[in-house]
Amino acid sequence: MKAKQKTIRIFDIEIENEDDFFSYMNQNLLLLKEYFLIIKGDITPKITNYLDEHNLCFIRADECELDLTNKTKSSNTRDIIPTINSEKSDNLGKITINSQSSDTISPVKEIKTLLFEKTIRSGEEIVSEGDITIFGRVNSAAKVISEGNVEIYGTIDGLVQCNGNYMIVKELGKGHIIFNGDILEREDFNGNLKKITYSSDGAIIRDIFETINN
Repeated sequence: MKAKQKTIRIFDIEIENEDDFFSYMNQNLLLLKEYFLIIKGDITPKITNYLDEHNLCFIRADECELDLTNKTKSSNTRDIIPTINSEKSDNLGKITINSQSSDTISPVKEIKTLLFEKTIRSGEEIVSEGDITIFGRVNSAAKVISEGNVEIYGTIDGLVQCNGNYMIVKELGKGHIIFNGDILEREDFNGNLKKITYSSDGAIIRDIFETINN
């Protein structure tokens, strides 16, 4: 027998009505294929068929014993499993399943910023526990995942997930940005450099020069 620790990215979905479910799924289908879905509410045969037809990995919440309660945000990562509903359905989280536990406290390691002065090409996946700075674009089918802060000065056509305290972004193209559990809307980006921070109300997106002057 072999057991290994795995990190699972989870999308926790609560269905309030069928129409809202299909609307949200169709809008975010490419993104949702990257996640394991835990679904609450009335899962009709039509919904089940949709999930199967699109090869989405899912389980009914009443069949799952995972603790999905929200936790507080630490200084460097937002370790929560949020809930999606029809009013605000743009949250993501992650959960780590450990094959063994230990009371040993490891010393804190200094994590350097990853710096890329190039395009992140399709198929590339950049994962870091620290900060990431990219002076180039993120192509379609590329992934950037960071527990620290992220700065990207080119167009984002791939997936960027940041669990840090802030992001700096110039342009969101055909890609997706997930900041501390919130999927950011493309309409909030106009080609101007933006600073993204987080509050109790969710992500705050402002022009970086507006942030400096105020």
